[in-house]
Amino acid sequence: MRNNNTPIINKLIRRALTADKKRNLFIAAAIALTTLMIATVFSIGISFFESVNMHGKRMEGSISQMAFANPTAEQLAKLSTLDYVKTVGIGAYVAETNDVPKLENLQIGFVDQTQWDQMFCPTFTNIVGHYALGENEVMLSRYILDAMGITEPKIGMEIPLSFTVYGTDAAIRKVFTLSCIYTEYAHSRHSGFVVIYVSEALAEKYGRTGVDNLMVNIIFKDANANHISQYIEKLKTDLAFPSDQRYVQSPAFNQARGNGTTYLAILAIIAFLMLTGYLLIYNTMYISVSRDVRFYGMLKTLGTTPEQIQRIVIGQILCLCGVALPIGCLLAAAISLAVVPAVISNSGIDTGPVISFSPLIFIGAATFAALTALLGAITPARKAAQIAPIEALKFTAEYSNKTQYRSSANGKPYKMAFRNIFRNRKRAVIVMLSLFSSTTVFSSIMAIVSSIDVDYLINMEHDYDYILGTKIFEIDHGYSRGMSGDLISTIKSLPGIIETGMTTLEFGELIYSENLAKYVDWLSRTESMSKEYIITRLLGCGFRGIDPLQLRTINKTLLTPIDEEAFERGEFALLNSANANQERFIAMADSLSDVAAFDIKCGGKLGTFQIINGGSVFYRERNINLHYALGGPEFLVSNSFLRKYFPVPGVVYFAMNVEDALDEQIYHEINTLTSPTNVEINSRYAARQAMQDSKTIMMVLGTGVSLILGLIGVLNFVNVMSVSIMTRKREFAALESVGMSKNQMHRMLKNEGAGYAIIVILCAITVGNLIAYGLFILFRNMAEYARFTYPLIPVLIMYAVIIAICLITPGLIYRGISRMTLAERLREAE
Repeated sequence: MRNNNTPIINKLIRRALTADKKRNLFIAAAIALTTLMIATVFSIGISFFESVNMHGKRMEGSISQMAFANPTAEQLAKLSTLDYVKTVGIGAYVAETNDVPKLENLQIGFVDQTQWDQMFCPTFTNIVGHYALGENEVMLSRYILDAMGITEPKIGMEIPLSFTVYGTDAAIRKVFTLSCIYTEYAHSRHSGFVVIYVSEALAEKYGRTGVDNLMVNIIFKDANANHISQYIEKLKTDLAFPSDQRYVQSPAFNQARGNGTTYLAILAIIAFLMLTGYLLIYNTMYISVSRDVRFYGMLKTLGTTPEQIQRIVIGQILCLCGVALPIGCLLAAAISLAVVPAVISNSGIDTGPVISFSPLIFIGAATFAALTALLGAITPARKAAQIAPIEALKFTAEYSNKTQYRSSANGKPYKMAFRNIFRNRKRAVIVMLSLFSSTTVFSSIMAIVSSIDVDYLINMEHDYDYILGTKIFEIDHGYSRGMSGDLISTIKSLPGIIETGMTTLEFGELIYSENLAKYVDWLSRTESMSKEYIITRLLGCGFRGIDPLQLRTINKTLLTPIDEEAFERGEFALLNSANANQERFIAMADSLSDVAAFDIKCGGKLGTFQIINGGSVFYRERNINLHYALGGPEFLVSNSFLRKYFPVPGVVYFAMNVEDALDEQIYHEINTLTSPTNVEINSRYAARQAMQDSKTIMMVLGTGVSLILGLIGVLNFVNVMSVSIMTRKREFAALESVGMSKNQMHRMLKNEGAGYAIIVILCAITVGNLIAYGLFILFRNMAEYARFTYPLIPVLIMYAVIIAICLITPGLIYRGISRMTLAERLREAE
């Protein structure tokens, strides 16, 4: 019958843990740091990824993946039978109101409770109240409430509104009760999505719940972005979509979640973090087993099997894991909670952070850290199990290395120090590799972050110091309304303004002639409409007027610059692709390329005029979300020419460059002037500040990772030096007994520490800098704004810290063992 030795093995494990608390502290620290690194990196990474994903959904205002309008009764009935459809939401627009200042023609709509709870609410924050059920209940976002002037809304308060139901002309006045308050973000996206939500009961009262008014929103069972397009095509087939039934896929689900390169990068990060933890755990366990070889040998003489000895060694690691893993996970959660909001707030994501505390992150981190600890312990455990009892009883750690030196050190402390470093080569290499990895990571991160040329990036992405755009632009019988002339005049009068340029927008109509036949044919095929209908209804066009400032910006992008003086005089116009996708614009430009001149009808009393076709360009004000889509072609002309036919054109954009010294002052003054208006501002100053904040966050995160790696390297060094000095106590005592002074001993140990520092620094200067530069080259391939800048000062500080630690540590350890008298140290048994 087999003996059960588990209680004895567990007892030996407990005694081993209590016998060497310093070793246990090192191993527990290594496991906790490894867990901390893995969990923190992936918690921050996944939180950032989820925040970016949620940003897209919050900007859309819904997590629905597809929407289509005007469903038939048969389509609605069949939707519920499709096994790949998870959720179906129904909604409709009921009316519009002009009672909300700054939000003219604001739509009033309803959605059913499924769409509200399962599609809208996941993208909202700070939701208070309940879904509107009664005819008089209304749900309002804080954005709408602010526009109404209600700064402290309360559930149950009365909201009076006048509105006009779609399909009628009569204005209705009604007092609503506020049932729900929420924060939404869709108003800030291009052509912002803002709606007042009422109950289905009210919509039904005014006859707006018929199938011909409805909009259907869908969530599929498989949320993988790679499959959504396939499901949409399948749905169109299953529901027999007619050719004119409109549908849309949510932009928030247009991109796949990852690729092979991403997963390889993740695996590489995991492998590197595991390696750093492995180096410390392996070295500590290797040293521990080496010191306890005679103990394990005596256990074998008493009948302990190799498998039981391995269980003793592995059991110690598992016990330490039980303490260190939770500590590492808790620290990672605390760091993520503090760091993620800072990273998100400085990354341009203004819809709030999503902090991921998924159990998978911490379970995965604990699993990888435990695996690292077991890998680090398995080789020393095998060594302990395989050694013969007689060899173990003769074993002494300080003389276990078989390397023999035939040359004389001549009593030189530095020569003796060099020999001591490589007395155990494996141990020395692991310590140096730990320190080298931390120095390389630090220098690489600092080099990459320092190489981000903020000014080059800002100048590359921004054409002007400031660009202002209006959020309201309406067409009323051919006339447009844009930014206030008084506001523009006030801004122009600010001190420090160097140059300004306005972009205006007006609308006209192409007068049909045979020259437009090719364009009409193309439009007829594209829109599936008759030529007669297009000629009579769809020959609208737009005019984008620009000043010399904008024209110079355009000329920078062209191989053959435009004649600025001729353009300013209005001798020709340019077909502009600002509001069309590239494929459509190329086809449109091709259909109009043979037209030498266009006859334009302005509408009203403005008459007609002719413009010469000067070719095509692409121009659009960058870094501002306000763009206006036109049904027909858009012509780029000078403002001086446009004013001949439109005396007061609508100003949609206002660009300017300013003096550097007054940049901050002008930024605050412009924000003050535009805060009560619906004007959006984009500036190099704000972008530069945000980029500097992002650099700071990257540097802090990079330094944090480097510090953790550096701490592991330092722990390795301290552990090795401590064990080396402790196992050489009798050797030091013998050297003192033959005349070696304590000062010489200290000098030898300092030289030994300096040897580690010099070797690590030399490797960092050569191999480490090559690795850092190689990583910079990879980064530059992804970011052309990178300009290599070597972080000399931070790297020198890092080298100084490494030298200080390596010089001070050996002396402190030796001081601890030299307090005993020489005779006591000579008599002390190993």
